[in-house]
Amino acid sequence: MALNPEHLLTFVRVARLGSLSAAAEELNLTQPAVSSQLKLLTQAVGEPIFRRHRTGVTLTGAGEGLLVHAQALGRVMDGARTYVHERQGLETGTLRLAASSTIAASLLPAALASYHAQYPGVAFEIRQGNTQEVMGLLQAGQIEVALIEGPPGPLPAEWQVQVFGHDELVLVAAPDHPLVDSFPADTVLPLIWREHGSGTREVAEQALAHTRMVGSNRLELPGTEAVKEAVIQGLGVALLPELRVRREVQSGVLVRLPLDLPELRRPLSRVSLPLDQVSYATRSFLNGLETRLGMR
Repeated sequence: MALNPEHLLTFVRVARLGSLSAAAEELNLTQPAVSSQLKLLTQAVGEPIFRRHRTGVTLTGAGEGLLVHAQALGRVMDGARTYVHERQGLETGTLRLAASSTIAASLLPAALASYHAQYPGVAFEIRQGNTQEVMGLLQAGQIEVALIEGPPGPLPAEWQVQVFGHDELVLVAAPDHPLVDSFPADTVLPLIWREHGSGTREVAEQALAHTRMVGSNRLELPGTEAVKEAVIQGLGVALLPELRVRREVQSGVLVRLPLDLPELRRPLSRVSLPLDQVSYATRSFLNGLETRLGMR
């Protein structure tokens, strides 16, 4: 007969209190129920583990030896209950997410600061990449939520996608670029591009696909900051997220050119497993995500 963990924990109570009736009262069980558990435990051990007397029970040698292990089980169970309670209360845990570059640079730091102020015991494991890389991390199970720009592409049916805001790509140039003074509607743009796999590039290509402005790929660089710096240096123009060039446009380091295409507005989305399949830390971060990211 196999040992039953519940019976072992009941045995610990009986040994501590020295009485079946006292243990039954503490466990909110009937005395016959406690007696039945101890009988089954005795059968599993194969020899007596206690003896009754007028004032209660006394452990046998076998019972004394078993008690050490039963008490260890009790400590493990107490530790497990404490651990679960702390995770449910977000006193501990880890938030594992990845964000594509615009969200990671412009929105995520403030959101993490707000979350940390509320749940200082939760650790962060944050990854960054382009949209394709971030989705790859999610598909590989290395993160629990992906924050991306643009559409996520085909996904398993059970995954959840929620749009939490929008961003817009704007065409920017250095102040002394010729297009600043003259921007013909049918001009061929000397574009500097993000790398393949970037959500920014995907949206830009789709927006320009049916216009006469598609220029040759003058330069391709990894990451928004590299593209931005190339534009500042006068190497061409670029379609970049408004969130990432707002300061440069306000300070005059970059100039926004008058390109207005509806397709340049893109959704900001979070992609995750169903909420009942992610950690408490991730679940709490996603609740109120729009507010944390400043999108409300």
